[in-house]
Amino acid sequence: MPLPFGLKLKRTRRYTVSSKSCLVTRIQLLNGEFVEFTLSVESTGQECLEAVAQRLELREITYFSLWYFNKQNQQRWIDLEKPLKKQLDKYGLEPTVYFGVVFYIPSITQLQQEITRYQYYLQLKKDVLEGRISCSLEQAIRLASLAVQADFGDFNRYDSQEFLQKFALFPIDWIQDERVLEEATQKVALLYQSFRGLSAAEAEMLYMQEVEKMEGYGQESYQAKDSTGTDVTLGSCLDGIFVKHKNTRPLLLFRWHEINNMSHNRSFFALELANREESVQFQTEDMETSKYVCRMCLARLKFYKINKSSLQTQPTVVNPVRRRSSTRISLPKPQGYMMPPPQMHYNGHFTEPYTSSQDNLYMNSQNGYYYHSQTSLDCSPLEYGSGGRLRNGSVYSAHSTSSLTNPQHYLQPSPMSSNPSITSDITRPDYVPSHRHNK
Repeated sequence: MPLPFGLKLKRTRRYTVSSKSCLVTRIQLLNGEFVEFTLSVESTGQECLEAVAQRLELREITYFSLWYFNKQNQQRWIDLEKPLKKQLDKYGLEPTVYFGVVFYIPSITQLQQEITRYQYYLQLKKDVLEGRISCSLEQAIRLASLAVQADFGDFNRYDSQEFLQKFALFPIDWIQDERVLEEATQKVALLYQSFRGLSAAEAEMLYMQEVEKMEGYGQESYQAKDSTGTDVTLGSCLDGIFVKHKNTRPLLLFRWHEINNMSHNRSFFALELANREESVQFQTEDMETSKYVCRMCLARLKFYKINKSSLQTQPTVVNPVRRRSSTRISLPKPQGYMMPPPQMHYNGHFTEPYTSSQDNLYMNSQNGYYYHSQTSLDCSPLEYGSGGRLRNGSVYSAHSTSSLTNPQHYLQPSPMSSNPSITSDITRPDYVPSHRHNK
């Protein structure tokens, strides 16, 4: 008897999708784990992002998005309004999608939920280790010490420098001199002692507060030419659009409130300024790049302008509480801001201890920890209900604790998407997660 949905049962007793209407999406999270979701080929990037947010019990979704490597091996953010599969087929180097922070904020204290702060911390640590944020040797030692405290806590065996040498403490290819690296690692081991007693959340908060003051924080840049044909670095940051020349000329900054609009034409990207009649033009590598730069800069302009009033409000008092997966990957060896509007601010803090119902869903593989998602058709066809298909085309498993079995809506979609979203109990201010992500 043929199986429904074009499914085929393999010897591993795991189902693969042969139907052209389904897409199994593999996503790498910020802690190095992988999750899989089975979606319709017409599912948008926003639907996939909401599935990830539901898996993480993440409510402040507007800071995050999904990205991929294009065929030129460049990082590109997904257009959340368009079907995910079409974008990956046309532009993607590989089918893997990555979850990360797309909108940075000037102060970490603006983040309302601890799970948001944890994901934000993972992104900042990744930015530092991959060299996107510049830091001095002293700053790198302090950040590494805080990361060890946050990820491992108080353990005497971590006094040993030999233990610390197993982990990536400093930016990739940053310290070439082995003697300097050994001395820096010894300093990390000593400074780590001074952070004893700090909880993971407190150490992470100190880490983020250090990083938010550093050069490169919240920046995304592209190579371009100015109106004179000179090579420049064009990018966006928390304050606006910046232009950096390779010589000693000072950095040129167009602040968000000075920008009326942006546009692109062929390979040209243009800024329309409030205090100038003529637009400021830059030439990018090609038409696709200018279109992408314009889309991302417009999204950030919208984000920062909408949240201008939020940034002037008094920061909330942070009460760090653990809420995370128990299978974290800590300090791995490297592999080669939309502020919520007032109704989205949650003032409650969850202090009840509990264990995760997803602790058994992780498997170890040669590529690291892999999330064995139950939304990837791991159950037999008899376990499906309502035809096994959702309105958005997703296929789900009846036993999945956080799959796409219920419609879900995040009140404030990302500025990168104008699509209406779906509703869920997790958007209620009084919501308490069904299971807590402990350290």
